[in-house]
Formats: sequence, structure tokens, C-alpha cells
Amino acid sequence: MNNISRALIFDSVFDPYKGVLAYVKVVEGSFKAGEVVHLIHSQNSFAPTEVGHFTPEYQADKTLSAGQIGYITTGQKSVREVKIWDTIISWFTPLRRGETRFSGSGGSETQKTNDLQQYLIPGFKKVTPFVYAGVYPIDSTEYDKLKDSLEKLSLNDSAVEYEMEESWALGLGFRCGFLGMLHMDIIKERLRREYGLDTIFTIPTVIYLVKSKNLSIQLIKSGNNLKNLIATSLYKAILKKENYQLSPAQEAHIEHSQGIFGNMLEDPEFKKIVEILRPRIVVKSGSEMIEQGMIEEIREPLSEVEIVGPKDFAGNIMALCQEYRGNLKSMEYLDESRVVWKYHLPMGEIIIDFYDRLKSATKGYATMNYEFKGYEPADLVKLDIFINNEKVEALTRVVHKDNAYYKGRDAVEKLKTLIPRQLFSIPIQAGLGSKVIARETISAMKKDVLAKCYGGDVSRKRKLLQKQKEWKKRMKAIGNVEVPSDIFVKMISRN
Repeated sequence: MNNISRALIFDSVFDPYKGVLAYVKVVEGSFKAGEVVHLIHSQNSFAPTEVGHFTPEYQADKTLSAGQIGYITTGQKSVREVKIWDTIISWFTPLRRGETRFSGSGGSETQKTNDLQQYLIPGFKKVTPFVYAGVYPIDSTEYDKLKDSLEKLSLNDSAVEYEMEESWALGLGFRCGFLGMLHMDIIKERLRREYGLDTIFTIPTVIYLVKSKNLSIQLIKSGNNLKNLIATSLYKAILKKENYQLSPAQEAHIEHSQGIFGNMLEDPEFKKIVEILRPRIVVKSGSEMIEQGMIEEIREPLSEVEIVGPKDFAGNIMALCQEYRGNLKSMEYLDESRVVWKYHLPMGEIIIDFYDRLKSATKGYATMNYEFKGYEPADLVKLDIFINNEKVEALTRVVHKDNAYYKGRDAVEKLKTLIPRQLFSIPIQAGLGSKVIARETISAMKKDVLAKCYGGDVSRKRKLLQKQKEWKKRMKAIGNVEVPSDIFVKMISRN
């Protein structure tokens, strides 16, 4: 490695005038402005326009040498192209006009990628969102403004992922991925303060891993499920579960080029990988869940939760964890008054209001910390909500089978109090597949059509009532129910 300079990227920020600035620690060699550098994981090459250190202001230098911490001006337009914990190397090769890829020694692009793995600095970890939620503008005319705002936010926060989504009730919006609930709250607040946007965040969900019995569905036939598995890095957990060991070269191909398609399918090793991954589907929201009859297995993310609290509230804490499908792993007394509980809890259960309820149950004395543990099989089902016989995708949830009836019952009862009455009756239903498990009906607003009938023949009254009945039947057939936007916010809370 005599001719190699290496540095570790520990942060990156976007400057509107200079582009992306990579904050680096130089491990070996030195870096100069104008000399071509290469990002190993991002498969990208560029010539830095400036290098320097912090004073704490940016201070330009001629070189950054081994042991120094400083910045490199990359000129890139997005922090997604300069990933944190990536390795940046310099081969002292001038960048030719129009060249954007690394030009090392001869050989194929694949061979060059494999050769570069030996220069990686340990510590690179891909940032993967754990919590997903739909983001919609309250005013539908502000969709373009929301799109521009999310794009600007992603320049400074590479952990934010978003893709376009359309909802029957909320219109056009985005399905966004966050590192956790705190990250989601920060993005929501930044949208409000920095860009003046009032937004609706739908019920947060986590990523589920589904194994399908039917390989002929469009998602699998198109290969998009494989792309999602690679983008979320869930393919590693699947292959590990199937006792299939990836070589560093194979992992590099999959991570960088997503190349299990095309020519790589000719390699028997990659064909085996495709066979293992093909039936697996990444589900980021309840509306994406396939039909129950097609599901062979569902895996949900599990978290290891550590709770510290007073022993006087032990009963409340353990009852709360039991309600959220917790599995007690250990219980230890720190002293005479404080206890540490370690639970395994599904992340889908704790991301919404577990922390708030824990504080309420312990009068604010308990604290908690959690980390991702892995994916475990679970008996989960898709709970659909129908309003006036129309499925509301934004309210669709993935719940445990044992709790499905109670959550469906609670949902329809809450919706009955939140949806305003119309001139016709509105049925609200909760269903599992083709089976309705709970129903409530919002009665129609009534008008007393007999108010002007003071006596007279009873047939006249019956005629008026029959006419009103037929009119309401017609209204029910053609009427639409407007779902208020604040309902989706109120439906998040369990209580």
C-alpha cells in the first residue's frame, strides 16, 4: 500500500456553494486538491477542489496527512453519494475529462471492485431505516413543496429515505423511512419550522419480512422484491438463517451494483442466492402486505429493551410489557430501590406509545433503552379498516393474531366517535381477509318529514317516510365519506 492514501469518512454535510463536504480521518498517506480519489463503497470517483482542517471554521490546507482530521470538498450534489463510514482512497492518478469511475489497473469493473476491498478501513455500516410512516401535506396543493422540502432535508440527512405514495383518503404523499420515532419527530418539526409545512404522519410501522407461497405475483416476477431486500440489507439475515456464507467479493457485488441480475445470474453461486431470496418480500406498511392465503411465514423485528425503574412500580412495568407481547429475559436489583428488567419486545409494538405509557405507569421515574436484536417468526395478520365499504389503506395495520379482534374492535369504536355524521348511515368495519371481525354504524342525520302532518290519513305519512327511505338509500349508494385528516393522528394513540 505504498502508493495508497486512505481516510475514513465519519460525517458529511451539504454546502450550497461547495457541494458535499466529507469529514475524514486520514489513516495513511496524504490527500491534495486536484488528485483523483475513489469511494470504495459508493463506487464513485472525483477530484477534490479543496482540503483543509477545522479552526472550528473551515481552513484550507495544501495537504491532509496521516493522523489529521479535516474535510474534503467532493463537489457532489447529495450526501447519499458520500456515505458515512466509507473509505476514501487516492491512487495519485489524474482524472481524465469526462471520467467518473475509478481507473485502476487493467481488468473488468468487477475485478477492480474486488481488488479494492483489501483497502477498506473497518467500521463501515450501512444506515438502514427501522420505522416507516406516510407523510402527506394537509393542503393537497402543497405536494410539490413537500417534495422539494424532503429533497433538501435528505441533502443534510442521509438516513432519510422517501418514495412516492398515493392514499385514497389523503391523496399524494410519500412513504418515508426513519431511524426511529425520535428521528421521525425531528423531521416533522423541521418540515414545520424550516419549510412552513403542516403535514400528516400516518401510523408508524416497521419492516416485516414475508415469505410468499405464490411466486407468480407481480412483485416477485419483476424482481423488485430482490432490490428491496438489498436496499434494506435484509438479504444478509435471510442468507445467514439459511446457513449460506457470502464471500467479501459477493457481498461487494450485491451491495454496490445490486448485480444479482443480468450477467451474474450465470454464476451458479448467485443463482443459489436468487433461489433463496426469491420468495421473500419486504413489507414497509400494512397496505403492502400480501393476502393471508399466500403467506408461508412472517418475520417481525425484535428489540432488546432495558428498563430501569423503582421496585414500587414493578407490577405496573411488568404488566405493561406483558400487554406489548414482551418476553422477560432477566431481572436484577441494582440496590434496595431500583430494578433492571431486560425484555425482548417486538419493535412494531413499542415504536408508537410504549415510552409514554411507561412514564405514566411509573410517575416518570422509569427509563428505557432499546436496540435492534434481529427478525423472529410471529403469527401476524393484516387488519383492514373499511369506511362506507371502501378500504382505507392509511389505517391498515399488521397486528398479532391473538390481539386482532380487540384492536379491530377498538379501531371501529374510535372511528365512530371521530367521523362526522352524514345524511346517510356509514358502516365502519374491521376485517381479516374476507372475514369481518368488528362493525359499527354511524347513524344518518334525520329530518322530521312528518312535522307538517297534523293529523290526516296515515297513508300520507307512510308515503313521506317511504320517499325519505328511498332517498337515503340512493344517497348511500352515491355518497362519499370525507375522512378528516386529524383522524390519522388521533388513531395512533392506544387510549
